[in-house]
Amino acid sequence: MPDYSWPPMEKRRVVGKSISRLDGTAKASGKAKYASNINPPGLLQAAMLTSPHAHAKVKTVDISAAQKLPGVTAIRVISGPGTEIQWAGTEIAMVAATHESIARDAVALIKVDYEVMPHVVREDNLSKVGNRAKPAGEQVTGDPDEAFKAADAVVENVYSIPVITHCCLEPHGQTVAMNGDKVNYWPSTQAVSTVGGDLARGLEIPAANVRTQMDYVGGGFGGKFPADRWGIEAAQLSKASGGKPVKFFLDRETELVVLITPRSFEAGVDHGSEAAADQEEMRNRARALEQSGLQP
Repeated sequence: MPDYSWPPMEKRRVVGKSISRLDGTAKASGKAKYASNINPPGLLQAAMLTSPHAHAKVKTVDISAAQKLPGVTAIRVISGPGTEIQWAGTEIAMVAATHESIARDAVALIKVDYEVMPHVVREDNLSKVGNRAKPAGEQVTGDPDEAFKAADAVVENVYSIPVITHCCLEPHGQTVAMNGDKVNYWPSTQAVSTVGGDLARGLEIPAANVRTQMDYVGGGFGGKFPADRWGIEAAQLSKASGGKPVKFFLDRETELVVLITPRSFEAGVDHGSEAAADQEEMRNRARALEQSGLQP
């Protein structure tokens, strides 16, 4: 048999030793520069308008007043007339301006007319959802209904967890500069090697045209992989603003509303048992509902 015992403490190379992180000094001293610390020359700030409604159809989007505000360099309408909104927090428009306060003021001037539609808060009654629910899958072994009729005891319970957010100290976002079809990209991401390609696909340019730099990430926990819609739109704002870099990071409220990982889950689990002379037979059945929200 292999010997799995630990070596004596004085012979251990890692366990019980004080190990210095390669990036520890830079982070502890404040010298580490995160994506949200990147401020290239000529930097513009962006702000985003989101839908307050969980389910609605966009009828009109009027950006005329926002366009006239001094300091505004570009506006992108993301969800135009005819778009059906499926989630509160859906991106409607983004604005780039010389200062963040101006960008936020411009967002407040954008007028959107919605046709508000019915929505559900709990997913336990899918008949209210119509065609917006994914088809349910079912796996059956034996005849559960008949088996439960023969059970001496049945226990029925419902277990659920709410929506959970990762709540990173550094929210999702990036600084990005797009000149023609060339992009310099400073994202807050866990996927330095792939996020540039994702941005390129959204912009319909070659992946080799995107230069990605990200030295430190202010938290990710499995939620910072794609370029996201606001990253693509920020690049387009930069291009429309003469190639000047545009910084956009989600505010904390939007971060908590939009970025739900994992989603809510509810499961009904039933257990039945039947005592026999020499053994106890068990039978189980379960029903599970997951709210996918923004996810296609």
